[in-house]
Amino acid sequence: MSSTRGGRRRSKDLVARAAEEMTAGPERPDAAADPDPVRGAAPVPPAAGVNRSGPLALLVPAGIVALVTLRIVFGDDLRARIDESACAWTGCTGSGMAVVGWLVIILPVLWGVVAVVLWSRLSAPARGAAVLVGLALLLVAWVHVPGRRSSLYLLLDGPAAGATATGIRWGGVGAGLAVVAVIVLTARPQAGRGPIGPALVAAALLATLAVAVARAEAAPVTMAEAMPERTFRAAGDTLRRTGGTDLRGCAGVLAGDVLDGCVRTVRVSYTTDDSDAVVHLAAVLYPSERAARDRRGRLPRGTALLGTPGGETITVNSTTGSWVLLSSVGHADGRSIAEADRGYLLWAAKQVAYRFIGRQVGLLAAPSAADGIGPRTP
Repeated sequence: MSSTRGGRRRSKDLVARAAEEMTAGPERPDAAADPDPVRGAAPVPPAAGVNRSGPLALLVPAGIVALVTLRIVFGDDLRARIDESACAWTGCTGSGMAVVGWLVIILPVLWGVVAVVLWSRLSAPARGAAVLVGLALLLVAWVHVPGRRSSLYLLLDGPAAGATATGIRWGGVGAGLAVVAVIVLTARPQAGRGPIGPALVAAALLATLAVAVARAEAAPVTMAEAMPERTFRAAGDTLRRTGGTDLRGCAGVLAGDVLDGCVRTVRVSYTTDDSDAVVHLAAVLYPSERAARDRRGRLPRGTALLGTPGGETITVNSTTGSWVLLSSVGHADGRSIAEADRGYLLWAAKQVAYRFIGRQVGLLAAPSAADGIGPRTP
């Protein structure tokens, strides 16, 4: 009996102590130091990547404004520099410049597709760099696209302008196909999971490149295009080619480095049937008309062509478009040139130069006798 009473008493003591602790808790001296479960909790940091789009949202409109400004202020100069560099890299051949024109249009489209596909995996700096590179490629393409009142042939310059225009047109076709393919693959994701979809897009793009190269006009920058005939008639004379070669660069044309910056050289030799005149023509190509005029202005007087047979010669130079023409003419036997011989010797050189110029502009025309330069037997 006594043990039962003792147990009840201990139970009452435990209940009383628990009630006392519950009511006395807030009155403890250290109770104010306990963090409030709602107001006193430590702030939760934002999830990584939440604010990444903030700077990019400002970068895109700023880049568009800069793009328009650069196009208006530096568009023509930028296009000229790009085309000059491409001419130097490719030798200004028709196929090479067609590839350049194609790439000018295709690269910004391909860059945009790749950036969209990889966007979620890129860090914030990488995204910014991708946007800037995309805007730069877009600017390069934009400066090569004519407005409503102009055409590609008026916009582009140089001996391979037609081939560049062909590449740009077929690059536009390829860009359109790529955009349509991306839209289809986005609408039907299951179609782009395997390698078939991307392979078809790549095949379509390569097909447009092949068509551009095949349809590109052959630029008259080689002997086969600039001076294809072994014989030709001009102003009643028949001239026969006795030699010719193509050079990448201009080594061995003149002594020293006065022709530095050249792209390629066409060298031909012709002789006439009504006299003993032998003409040696070296046509040196530069990336631009400005560069050609500058180099011609620095040529020393009386400069003779290297690699021609010995004997006295007359050397004259001129420019046509991006070409510097160096003509050297003399007697076939190398004898001294009398004053009475100068007129008909220079007449033969003029006929060869006119033939070359006619191939460059697409209009063959015979020269006219003037200033004492004319046929030996009028």
